[in-house]
Amino acid sequence: MGSNREPRGVPRHRLPKAWLSALATGEGSAEKTRYFWQTERSRRLLLVRTLMEEIEGDASLTERLPPVSSVREVLRAARHAAPEAVDALLLDPGVGSGCAFALRRLRGGATDGRDLGALYALALLAAARAGIAWHTRLPLRDGAVMLPTRGLARIPDEVTEPFVEATTENGRIWLAAGSRELLVPETETDVEPDGDRLGWWALRSVRVDGKLPLAVLLDDLDPFRDLADPVAPARLDAEAFAHWTALLTDAWELLCRDHWSSAEAMVDGLVTLAPLKHEPGWETRSASNGEAFGSIMVSEPPDAVTLAVSLVHEYQHITLGGLLHLLRLTEPDDGKLYYAPWRDDPRPLAGLIQGVYAFYGIARFWRERAQATSGADASHAQFEFAYSRRQCQESLQITLAAPGLTEAGRQFFTELRDSVARWTVDPVDPTIADLAELTADSHRIGWRIRHFHPEPAEVAALAEGWLAAPAPARSIPGPARLAVHPSLRWDQRLPAVTRRWVTPGGRSAANPAHDEVAAGENALVSGDPGTARESFLAWLGTRAGNQAGPAAPTDDEARAWVGLALSSADTPAAEALARRPDLVRAVCAELRAAGRTPAPTDVAAWLAPALTAEAAN
Repeated sequence: MGSNREPRGVPRHRLPKAWLSALATGEGSAEKTRYFWQTERSRRLLLVRTLMEEIEGDASLTERLPPVSSVREVLRAARHAAPEAVDALLLDPGVGSGCAFALRRLRGGATDGRDLGALYALALLAAARAGIAWHTRLPLRDGAVMLPTRGLARIPDEVTEPFVEATTENGRIWLAAGSRELLVPETETDVEPDGDRLGWWALRSVRVDGKLPLAVLLDDLDPFRDLADPVAPARLDAEAFAHWTALLTDAWELLCRDHWSSAEAMVDGLVTLAPLKHEPGWETRSASNGEAFGSIMVSEPPDAVTLAVSLVHEYQHITLGGLLHLLRLTEPDDGKLYYAPWRDDPRPLAGLIQGVYAFYGIARFWRERAQATSGADASHAQFEFAYSRRQCQESLQITLAAPGLTEAGRQFFTELRDSVARWTVDPVDPTIADLAELTADSHRIGWRIRHFHPEPAEVAALAEGWLAAPAPARSIPGPARLAVHPSLRWDQRLPAVTRRWVTPGGRSAANPAHDEVAAGENALVSGDPGTARESFLAWLGTRAGNQAGPAAPTDDEARAWVGLALSSADTPAAEALARRPDLVRAVCAELRAAGRTPAPTDVAAWLAPALTAEAAN
């Protein structure tokens, strides 16, 4: 899949045509994983070469470091002497993210020598693996030096020099700072500061035996283990490390037992697992970095099932990232933003397709789990399957309607859509299916009311029309303006309520209703839309007066409007509240400013004919 007119003697990676269709059905395999590692090796070589060329363009960057020419020579010699060992080092996720960060910084005008540490550490480790004697300096970052695949050297505060001296000979590495030195351990042993030694934290691995043995580095040290800027080490104590080990062991055993194809594709592709810090407002948080193929970041999950689905989720991102390094699925960014059913913020097309592929993997996971479990576990899995299937269906429709797909991208996502369509015959308990649909609709309506804003002149005209005569509105409204809400996340509580209701015994564990919005959500999920609608109208009538208007809605106000739309599904107000809640809200605010306080459902019903005409056009 590429031009046949390539320079003689220059090989080009070619994705087998059949693999594009296979990947579009989520069919990973060990063979495809090995192929992606080959292509990533070429990309990593190009990254390192480009970084060295960039550094050579500014001699001031290496005033206190060995010249880049010596780095190039030692890397060349090491790859010649021990090609497999050095290539394995080159492919370490920390090497990729560290070198990519340095290149971005240099191209952004930064001149901080600390940013070059990843390149010089790579050369030092390559020399050690090849048994080549070499000496260099390594710049400190926040009082430490990271050696990818090995560990972190911690430098005492009294050392003022911004470098450590590093030497390798006969495969061993020595570090020295001031009067302190360290022979870097070759095993996963923690070395605390003692006498004249430097401190050392080794990278520790987790190994899971079984039909598919897994070995993963649990990375709590590398400054480039996160997505963007460097982060400080967050060393897990022995108890926390044991807990993560148990979680990963159980998650991997679950994948091997019930999700074999996912485990088979992942076993050779998962290199490092980086624990993320828990963030308020998030449940289990996970991420992956396109420059760190093989690395998954995840916050501590509540159980092994959550970790298993997080691994599947992020490995989908890793797989698509490998594909995108070979094949463009989207045209260059045109600035357009789209609705993504799993995100509270609007996304560019390149971000949307990442989520589409990841949530396809999530839906497949829950589909398989629903078939492999019973009782409460099966009810939970059915809900998550129905919910993520709906998210896939909606996002694929949006993706395929976008003008920015390439021909290959359109083929890929068309086949993915057809694959999801085959799941529609899977049996799901009708009540669970309804709650999944309700949850999906709530996110879309809330997303719209948070980010869409009708034109003020149009709102004023509609309010004047309401005041002038009670006849239904007929003028077709124009499109709303997208203005991203200042808060990335919003406190959408309805999913938690629906998840409690699909679990046997979960209803009794529901939180008590502290206000009309919470009471309305409980009534809505329990199948009493009339009571729910009264609760949402009561909240909007007594509290929204000081909130609605040009300003972005608060979380509670957004929840109230969403609940009102969902509880009005069988009323004349349904279409306006579901399709244009932003317009209904704005007209209500305009009328309130004029001293009138009609019920939002009345305004929505009045607007319905105009919106019906809009849809017809």
